[in-house]
Amino acid sequence: MVFMEWSDELSVKVKEIDEQHKELIEIINQAHKINMGEDKKKGNEILNKLIEFTRVHFTTEEKYFKKCKYPKSEEHIVEHVELIEKVLKFKRDYEIGKCNCEEFLGFLKDWLENHLKVMDMKYVDNFQKCGLK
Repeated sequence: MVFMEWSDELSVKVKEIDEQHKELIEIINQAHKINMGEDKKKGNEILNKLIEFTRVHFTTEEKYFKKCKYPKSEEHIVEHVELIEKVLKFKRDYEIGKCNCEEFLGFLKDWLENHLKVMDMKYVDNFQKCGLK
């Protein structure tokens, strides 16, 4: 069973960003497939991949915020920073054996779905008017 699935309702109509969102969903699904509480090596690899990829993805979005003069960029960037802080805190807890992995995965899934459906949808018109595809 797939933990999280891509759907067209999550699309922001910018190919690069949609592809990155799909990759983030795949990373979350990889984390869900393993028992992170038991397979620490694989769990750490996935967490490192998640941290690095969110940074890459957020940098991409933020680059387009500047290019397109997106007026709500500050509000959006705050959510990016908050997620990175939560993921880093979880990783620190994970490394010392204080892992509530199912809760964390649920949080990630909820955060990503909400962020895509609410925050990211706010920039769709702005990015399209700016010529992004």
